[in-house]
Amino acid sequence: MADAEAAVDRARSAVKLILDAMSVERVVCVDDTYVDEPTLEEVIVAALSLDPAVLAELLPEIGNIPDDQDVLRDQLRHLWEQLNGETRNDRADKILAAARLRDTSGTDDPGDASILNDLVPNEMLLTLSPRQWDEQREALLQQNREQRTLFLFDQDLGGEGAQAQRGINIIAALLARNDAGELICGLLTHTVTPETQPRRWKELGQEHNIPLDQFLVIPKQYLPKDPVMFAQTLKLLALLPDFAQLKEKAKTVMTEASIKAAARVDDINIYDLDYIVFQVSSTEGLWEPDMLFRLHNLFHRLESRKLAHEGGELETIASKLRALSNIPTVTITMPESSTWAIQQKELYESAEYLNGNHLPLEVGDIFERTDSESKKRYILLAQPCDLMVRSDGKRSPEIARVPVAEVIRRSEPPKQSSEMAYFGNSPNERWYVNLKQVHQVRICVLDLCVFNENGLAKIQPETAVSDRIRPAWKARYKILAKLFRKRVNRIGLLSQAENESADIASLKQKLRTELTGDLLNEEPFKGSVVEMNGQAGIAYNCRRVSRLFGARAYGLLMDYTSSVGRMAYDRDFV
Repeated sequence: MADAEAAVDRARSAVKLILDAMSVERVVCVDDTYVDEPTLEEVIVAALSLDPAVLAELLPEIGNIPDDQDVLRDQLRHLWEQLNGETRNDRADKILAAARLRDTSGTDDPGDASILNDLVPNEMLLTLSPRQWDEQREALLQQNREQRTLFLFDQDLGGEGAQAQRGINIIAALLARNDAGELICGLLTHTVTPETQPRRWKELGQEHNIPLDQFLVIPKQYLPKDPVMFAQTLKLLALLPDFAQLKEKAKTVMTEASIKAAARVDDINIYDLDYIVFQVSSTEGLWEPDMLFRLHNLFHRLESRKLAHEGGELETIASKLRALSNIPTVTITMPESSTWAIQQKELYESAEYLNGNHLPLEVGDIFERTDSESKKRYILLAQPCDLMVRSDGKRSPEIARVPVAEVIRRSEPPKQSSEMAYFGNSPNERWYVNLKQVHQVRICVLDLCVFNENGLAKIQPETAVSDRIRPAWKARYKILAKLFRKRVNRIGLLSQAENESADIASLKQKLRTELTGDLLNEEPFKGSVVEMNGQAGIAYNCRRVSRLFGARAYGLLMDYTSSVGRMAYDRDFV
């Protein structure tokens, strides 16, 4: 009980700070619970569930509390008749709230309402029944223009059908009005749990055509189970209007910066443009549009920083948001978040993007075995300049093998490993690069993944390369086609001929298997000769499935080189 009281104290303090930061002068809560005041019997049932010491603190007028509950019931009834209306309401709220905090199971609208009454300063809170809301709506909306108001609506305002959805319908109607001013609306409901809140919030917004930056869904479960989370959700509701303004201003800055950046690219004279975009690209084996985008990104960054600080508007909005965001509402209960998935998108390129656009090999490329025996994954840990294919289709220097390290899922990090943060399908998974389990693979095998939209390492040497392949890699394809054509032909010499004896056929099959292994197997990947479009080709059980990019990929490369270059001391005598 002490922990619950401490949480309520923290939440009450946070709610006051949040409302002050929002410049909110009134909180209007519409709930069918407010149709009738709590009955004496409801208060008695709640009081009997409390520890005597707690009850004595909440109801100081009661004096000594008897052990016999029947006597206590009679004592409470007698005392209730002596209290004035204001005192009765205050004591009822406190008793109902304490009982609800003690037992958070099930649904208890009066108890939840009492907790809400405790969290919001009494002088700011106006509680209304649905009928009272209908009577006072226009006056309250008019007053909102001068006296900023936070409106909270229960979803189920009594009855069935439309009444069961009335809360969200009221919000949708209010926000659609042109004369309501800037409204802050929240939907209080038992029908949404903390686990389903993000999904249902989005669904309700779509169903009722309400932008998500104009309202928020607040599960009532927060009130008894985690009142600090209720304060946290209230804070998010308070942040919505200014966040919408911040995003809109940021979009304006990015759009204007993009236009200015394009203009600065246009201003580059043809001599410099030809040298940067075509001559440098040709020498280094780069795709020309990439160089053009690199120029635009440079100017976009410069223009964005300049525009972001002009006039101080962004900083003003950010300061308001910062003041609210920094109000402490830390709690162990948090709704489902998409931040992990967003961070993953920043760190990893998808297979569809990499392979669909035939992007060249880079450090951080992740490969997967495709056979039924194993789905092991491996990451490429080669120096970026060594991987770059020049305009003649060759690397400088030409390298034969590159290191790929095994990517493993473990609860604890193995020795000599580096964590692959945000990898896999869940924040609960832990993935590591095993720096002691490294294979040296022929780079020509991995090169094959670039030419196939599904990322598979396969080639049919007699088939022309796609026009979507970059020029340097078209030249690379000719080299690879020649290499693998020779291997196909050598293995083909051991194909079974007509009218061949069983012994000869068996011997040739044995030799063919051995030769295939010698020529094509690149541990951990295995190759085989296959029929593709009526012609022989080579396919490996290897597919490019992702890419770790940016600083994280280079950091992983540094971890690998540090592991390889670690000191080897003599064994101690002891």
